[in-house]
Amino acid sequence: MKKLLKPFNFSKMKTIRDFSAAMNEAGFPFPISEDTSVIAEPIHLDGKVIPNRLCIQPMEGFDGMPDGRPSDLIFRRYDRYARGGAGLIWYESITVSDDGRCNPLQMIIKESTIKDIKLLVEKSNRAAVEEFGRKPYNVLQLTHSGRRSVNANWESTPLAVVANPYIDHHNSIDGQSGKITFATDEKIEEIIENFIRSAVLAAEAEFDSVDVKVCHEYILRELLAAFNRPGKYGGSFENRSRALFDIIDGIRKRVGDGIDICVRLNAYDCIPYPHGWGMVKEEGVMKPDLSEPIELCKRLIKKGVKLINLSTMMPRYKPYGRGYLAEIEEGVDINPYEGFFSLLDATRQIKQAVPEGVFVSTGMTWTEHFGGNVAAGGIKEGWFDIAGFGRQCFAYPDFARDILEKGKMERSKCCITCDKCYDLIQKGHTMTGCVVRDQEVYLPLYRKFVQGK
Repeated sequence: MKKLLKPFNFSKMKTIRDFSAAMNEAGFPFPISEDTSVIAEPIHLDGKVIPNRLCIQPMEGFDGMPDGRPSDLIFRRYDRYARGGAGLIWYESITVSDDGRCNPLQMIIKESTIKDIKLLVEKSNRAAVEEFGRKPYNVLQLTHSGRRSVNANWESTPLAVVANPYIDHHNSIDGQSGKITFATDEKIEEIIENFIRSAVLAAEAEFDSVDVKVCHEYILRELLAAFNRPGKYGGSFENRSRALFDIIDGIRKRVGDGIDICVRLNAYDCIPYPHGWGMVKEEGVMKPDLSEPIELCKRLIKKGVKLINLSTMMPRYKPYGRGYLAEIEEGVDINPYEGFFSLLDATRQIKQAVPEGVFVSTGMTWTEHFGGNVAAGGIKEGWFDIAGFGRQCFAYPDFARDILEKGKMERSKCCITCDKCYDLIQKGHTMTGCVVRDQEVYLPLYRKFVQGK
C-alpha cells in the first residue's frame, strides 16, 4: 500500500470546533454534530430492527481455516464486535466457491462449513444479548473475488470479465499479476448459481440479510463496468446489471422472505470510462457521473433491496486526477481525505436522489475520534442513514459503546491509519488486525512476517 499524505494532526484537535475548522479550511466541509443522540435511534427494516445507526463493515482478517471454516481468531473478532455495541454487523466477505478466494484463508460458505458459520453467528448474538439485551442485525457479505482471486500458494489466478488496461497488470491484493482468464457467459451463470446457493445457506445460518457484493474490484462490480464485453452480460445497462438482478431474483425464488437482501456497491470506480463504472462517459476522463448508480439504486429498491452500503475501489482514492492509478504510479501523492470526502458527498447525492433507500456510509475511520460527530451530523443532515466504520473496528471494537454511552470516541483507542494491517496482508501474507491497539495478537505477526522479511 502506497504511503499516504497525512495533512492533519489529530492530536492537536481538542474540540469539535478545532476539527471542523481544520476540515473546512482544507475544503472538506463534513457534516458535524456535537449531539450524537440520533445515533441511538433504531431503524425498522422489513419487520426486523437495526438497533442503532452504527455499522461494523466487512473487514476480513485473512485468518480462516484452509478448508473455509472460521478460526478461533474469527470467533474472537466477532465476539468483540458483538460486545462493542454496533447495531449492524456486516460480516466479512465469504466466498461462494473455492476458486473465488482473494486469499488462501478466506472463509467459504458451503455444506462442509455452514455448521461452524452458524455457530459463529449464534455465539456473537449471545454475546450481544449478554451485554445489551438484544442482538445486532447481521449481514453476511457474499463474493467471488474475480480478478483478485488467488490459489492456496498466494499465486494470482485472476478471473476477469473484460479487458481493462488500467488494472490488468495489477490484480491480486499484493500487486501480483497472474495470467488472466476471461469468464465465459457459462462461467458467469455458474457464479450466479453459487451466489444463490450460498444465500440459501446463509438463511440456514440465521443471518438477517445477505450482501450481494458489488464493490471494490470484485467480479460483480466489474460486470457493471463491462461496457466493452459482448453478449448478454456486457454493453447496455440492462446487460451489465443482469447478473446482479438474476442473483436477487434467484434468492427470492429459493428463500422467499426467509432472508433480506442488501448490496455493498461502488458509487463510482475511480477508473475512466469505458473501463470504470459511475464515471463520465468520455473515454479517459477521470470524473464521476452518478446517473447509472442512482438508476441502479432505484431498481434495487423496486426489487425490495433497501439497505445499500456505498463504497468505491477504496475510500482513499478520489474520482478525479489519477484516481485509482495513484496507487500504482510513481510520483503521485494520495491525500485520503480528498477521496473520503468525495465518496461521502456522492453518498449524500445518491441518498437525496433515492430517499427510500437505507444508505450506509463508508470510510468514517478517517475522521478518527470525531467519527461519532461526523456520523451524527451526516444522519441529521440526510447524507446517509447509518455510519459505517471499517478499520476502526480492528483497533477499537467497542467504539459504538463509547459513542452511545459517552457521546464521543476516545482518541487513545482509535485507529491511527498507519496501514500496518494492510502490511500484514500485502507484505506478510498472514492474518491481520490492529498492530498498534491489539498488540498481543498482531505485533508478533508484524515483527515476524513484515519486519522479518
